[in-house]
Amino acid sequence: MKQQKPYYLFLTLLGVAMLCLNLLDAPSLSDDVIYRFMWQADDSAPVEPIRSLGDLFRSQWTHYLVTNGRWVVHLLAQAFLVFIPPVVLQVLNTLLFVLLVHLTSVWLTADPARRLFAATLVSFFVLVVFQGLATTLLWDLGTFNYLWVLTATMGLLLWMRRQKERPLSVATVLLSPLAFFVGCSHEGLSLPMSIGFAAYLFINRKEPTARRLTIPMLWYMVGTLCVLASPGIWNRSTEGISMMNRLLSGAVNLVFNMRVFWLLLLTLAICWRRDKAATRKAVSERLPAFVALLAAVGIVVLCGTNLERVCFFVEFISMTLLVGMLAMRLGSLWQKRLTVLACVVMLIMFVPAYMVRQENLDCWRKAEAQMMSPGRELIAVSCPVRGENRVMDYFRSHYVNPCITFGYYCSYMAFDSTDVNMRCAAKLYGKEKLVFLPDDVVRRIEADTTAYAQPELCADRSLYVWQLPESTTAVSKVTFVLDDEDLSRLMPHQRLLAYKEPTYEVDDYRYEVVEVSGRPYLVFTRPMTNIMRRLNHIEYE
Repeated sequence: MKQQKPYYLFLTLLGVAMLCLNLLDAPSLSDDVIYRFMWQADDSAPVEPIRSLGDLFRSQWTHYLVTNGRWVVHLLAQAFLVFIPPVVLQVLNTLLFVLLVHLTSVWLTADPARRLFAATLVSFFVLVVFQGLATTLLWDLGTFNYLWVLTATMGLLLWMRRQKERPLSVATVLLSPLAFFVGCSHEGLSLPMSIGFAAYLFINRKEPTARRLTIPMLWYMVGTLCVLASPGIWNRSTEGISMMNRLLSGAVNLVFNMRVFWLLLLTLAICWRRDKAATRKAVSERLPAFVALLAAVGIVVLCGTNLERVCFFVEFISMTLLVGMLAMRLGSLWQKRLTVLACVVMLIMFVPAYMVRQENLDCWRKAEAQMMSPGRELIAVSCPVRGENRVMDYFRSHYVNPCITFGYYCSYMAFDSTDVNMRCAAKLYGKEKLVFLPDDVVRRIEADTTAYAQPELCADRSLYVWQLPESTTAVSKVTFVLDDEDLSRLMPHQRLLAYKEPTYEVDDYRYEVVEVSGRPYLVFTRPMTNIMRRLNHIEYE
């Protein structure tokens, strides 16, 4: 027990640090606001807030049919977001994160003396190295999809390990169906895990002790099939994305969003060069986990989305394999050095992480005060300008899921009052409509009647604003007219992503005519760099 005191002290301090970060959570106009309302089969349908458990179950049935099969996770998400005070979720997420680190550490090493090293490295990888932290563990809906799912999965794995060491009992048979609900969690993890379980059962088919795990593993696989049977998930997977675009997005994920995965491969290569026999044995002992990892990588490559968070499960599996190998191979001196180094880096990262989360919360409070003001429909959003401080930009991207954001990669158009997210926000605050614009745009328009006579970018360069003639009420097309481009002068990666057409039409949901101070303004998102570098002029009809 004396050896474990530093370990439990570390978990306590980790919990305090995470609680400080979680208490600075700010609601997001992204999925957080949508999940407070009943899911509709059509985005144009009137939004209806969830008021009862009946509404909750009807919402998830529609969600299962039109979006995806994560009914267990999203049932909990809607219940907590609607019926539970935010501070309860913040505290619970803190406890679950500490529990996840503890369960993972126990899974990785049975030696109490090495558990502090495992816990420190797991925390370091998740909090510092992983991409997509802000949209997984520090975002309300993300916590349900990733933190809760991983904690339940690690708990199931530890429970099955203990059942393997005991005779088959009635309790095991009765508790095994709970694995079904864990399997129903998130297809990005449950499908690779099911494939890994199938590999485990095949490899160990002649071992009597391994057969005791057949029942819970089969229940887990049935849960995975339940998720995959969702019509919504197949509708989303066949949205018209070409195989080339899927592979391109997968390549972006492999290069930019996977770090621990490549570190694992590098470690394996070094170990292989030093001792092939020992490395071959280590891989064979963990073969089901490597099978699951390859399946997870395959999903990321083919999913067609180059978001950071889609790599989170790949990175987590890679991390468990890497930390497990290091815990076995490194001597105590090197483990102590890495433990101290990881703690120092996390401590240094904590201060700016706290600052940017406080900044985001202040931004939300200013916007919320305007939303609660009677009769106010135009909300001026005060967001930090990118590029002013590169260091803080990194911490904002890593530790903050912005409460309100603008731009091409945003999942909602905050300046469009007809956007489903904006309609939900308006309903939530008792408004007929809500329109959000950067505060520098609102201030300039209110101070100068001739502002934006020509299309100009806002301060953070995410939106164009263009004042229209007073009689204009709608625009049917926005076109970027482009200069010719000599592809031979471009870098190889620029050639791959080069846009070759002479014009670019903005998608109709990325522009809107907004009235400010009694004057109409065309607001539209700035397109990607491969189009902007060729910009000659902009036209509208």
